[in-house]
Amino acid sequence: MRFHRVTALLAAFALAAPLLAFHETRTDSMAAAVVDAMNRERAAHGLTPLRIDDELSAVALDRVGDMFAKHYFGHISPDGVKPWSWADKEGYNYREFGENLAVGYRTPQAVVDGWMHSPEHRKNVLSASFVEVGVAIAPESPEHRFAGPTVVAIYGVR
Repeated sequence: MRFHRVTALLAAFALAAPLLAFHETRTDSMAAAVVDAMNRERAAHGLTPLRIDDELSAVALDRVGDMFAKHYFGHISPDGVKPWSWADKEGYNYREFGENLAVGYRTPQAVVDGWMHSPEHRKNVLSASFVEVGVAIAPESPEHRFAGPTVVAIYGVR
């Protein structure tokens, strides 16, 4: 039984390692550019800018890792875990929480444009309640039916 746990742990690390390496290089600047694009939309609507939060960035990275480990793209995991569960796991004590996902958009502006054309995603980008955000980006898609990159934005207010 212990062998299976160690094997599962090593497999999870092997799946996540490329994401972590990619995340800490090119995607940091792309994530910041996604936040900048969201903040331009917010400014155009008279809203204050979102601040990047390290805890929410860790939540977003966990979400991306889960999607790749379980090969899905969606707000709810195949085993029924809801998005806010990752915030709870990271210890982010929120009053309100939101999540936007995107896959296949090649530029930060294209990601935000896609969200602005989706009522629920637009609502998160333009919510006056949200003050903090974390963004994680993976270079590929967790599912073969989509092309990458995959973007996760997690919004919150404490």
